[in-house]
Amino acid sequence: MSNAARRRGVKINENLFDINTAASEGFGHDMGLPPIDIATKQIIKAKALDIFSVQPNPIQPRRVVPSKYRQGSLVEQIEAWRGDVAELTGRRLPLEGMVRGEVELRMAEGAGDFTLAAEELPLLRLADLAASIHQDGLTNPITVVKADENFLIETGERRWAAYHLLNDFVDGDAYKAIPARRMRELNLWRQASENAARDTLNAIARARQVALLLMDIHGWQQFAPIQAFDHEQDFYAQVADARAWRIPYGKAEQLCLACGFENPSRIRQYRALLKLPRAQWLQADDHSIPESELRKWLAPPKSATAVRDSGQRKSSKIPAALQRFERQLTKAQFQRLDADAQRQTLDWMKAQVKRMENWHRAK
Repeated sequence: MSNAARRRGVKINENLFDINTAASEGFGHDMGLPPIDIATKQIIKAKALDIFSVQPNPIQPRRVVPSKYRQGSLVEQIEAWRGDVAELTGRRLPLEGMVRGEVELRMAEGAGDFTLAAEELPLLRLADLAASIHQDGLTNPITVVKADENFLIETGERRWAAYHLLNDFVDGDAYKAIPARRMRELNLWRQASENAARDTLNAIARARQVALLLMDIHGWQQFAPIQAFDHEQDFYAQVADARAWRIPYGKAEQLCLACGFENPSRIRQYRALLKLPRAQWLQADDHSIPESELRKWLAPPKSATAVRDSGQRKSSKIPAALQRFERQLTKAQFQRLDADAQRQTLDWMKAQVKRMENWHRAK
């Protein structure tokens, strides 16, 4: 982490070496399986790869760049993103100076130069990660798998994006190649374990993560690839139906561990986001809206209703006091009364009905 980031109190952990992540990435340890004896496991060494021979994984849950800017080269996407942020806030983030460590911006709420808009924060975090790599080097290589003539990113897409910024803004060829460990095959559980450790994975990204692991559990042969869909949400929504794609016995704990959830109810809550309307899905992803707020979007609107004998809920004009009386009066309550009390209750109710009939006739 750069000195500037430490002074700002920013938690940037993409470039820090973590022993658990290292064990997962370097030694192929799958979630839910016994630990591997790393003393006897061959270490997969990182080798430099041309950043332009590496491509992001289209099903990776995290999206480095908001959806509306994902056209053209990565640097062009970031420039379009910065332009929109400048138009929104009235200021243009000095990415070049930040990446080189020449300019500092204070990110703490209510401290420093200004308060950041929500749209600026992911862009500033990416620039800060690039500055950290420029100052301290890349201590945690990305992992990739071979895909035709190129390589597909398994973990480390933000580090790869930071290298593109450095290559564009820093003189020389120091950032044309990025250290990468070449894995034999894509491991979604290893990918999930790294994503769960990041503080920037938003609610939609977590919903994507849950969907991917559920597909992996049930078997990929049962699902169409992402290329078969007009929109990426439809790919993940293949497992939106919890009754059709139940979590197998004993797998809920494994899913929670991989996704960083405290209990299985979180799986259900994030899976529900797969059913969001398309416009809300995009808005929630691009603006990192919290899951608690998205839950309200999914809740049906409430209206004043009364339950009839048929079991159907219909609009009611019965006064609220009588509705409360109807709900609270039960057979068990009545039967607990002795015979005299039951008779007195019936007489009282008949008197109330007689009174209301008189009111009705007097109209």
